[in-house]
Amino acid sequence: MPAIEISAHDIESAINQGLSRLQLLRAEVKIEVLDEGSRGVLGIGARPARVRLTPYAEIEASAQASSAPVDAPATADSATASAAAPASDQPPVTDTAISDALPSQDDLAALDTSTEVERDRALSSALTDDDARLAAELTQAVLDRMRFRTTCSGRLVQPADDKEGVYIWVAIEGEDASRLLAHQAESLEALQLVVQNMWAHKTKSSARITLDADQYKANREQRLKQMAARLAERVVSAGRSITLEPMPPAERRLIHLALRDHPQVYTESEGEGNQRRVTIRLRK
Repeated sequence: MPAIEISAHDIESAINQGLSRLQLLRAEVKIEVLDEGSRGVLGIGARPARVRLTPYAEIEASAQASSAPVDAPATADSATASAAAPASDQPPVTDTAISDALPSQDDLAALDTSTEVERDRALSSALTDDDARLAAELTQAVLDRMRFRTTCSGRLVQPADDKEGVYIWVAIEGEDASRLLAHQAESLEALQLVVQNMWAHKTKSSARITLDADQYKANREQRLKQMAARLAERVVSAGRSITLEPMPPAERRLIHLALRDHPQVYTESEGEGNQRRVTIRLRK
């Protein structure tokens, strides 16, 4: 799949449009900022931001054809180039109910992925179907107050092994469910934090709750796990580490979980705030 160039009113919007067109994850492409764009003065002299997205699969194919070594993706230089535009240049959230009622991205970024994994291991398996229904009711109550036309249903998810505790999955469906997926699903993650805090206050339990809208997370989880496996193979074959693009806490956690028992690689989280990212390293 060849590289593409995308123009939009800011860098982050251009990146998101390109990822959607390629149907790839952020960690699967090399991102180059060609033009940061400008808002101009009263709209005069404004120009769009422009980025180039190149799938790493294309880079590898070209390198193999020329017998040249392949650079590891997402180095410090490329990570700097692909950083999002300043917050002041990003488009505002259209739904004021979400932006006013839900936590900031700084609150979400404070969640440590490795801590999440350790917490899951310590959870008991005492959750019941009533707990799942309660989590769905709490989620529905928040969405009703926001006047979202949605329906929520909860279920228990059994752990894949004895290292992870049972957790609750709340599926959000309906006419307004997709509104939670704007801006890389930031609103969905913020709503999940709200419901998690409400649950902890009401039940005095630290059981994990995952919210999903229109099966966004279910599909993305599968793709992230597949991507983690491919990148682990690349680390082993190339003999050097790979640093991914910045990810939300929940997605970093999935990468950690997918590779925690891998015999040849291990993962670490590095960076601060919304620039925190996962590095996959070769075991010595």
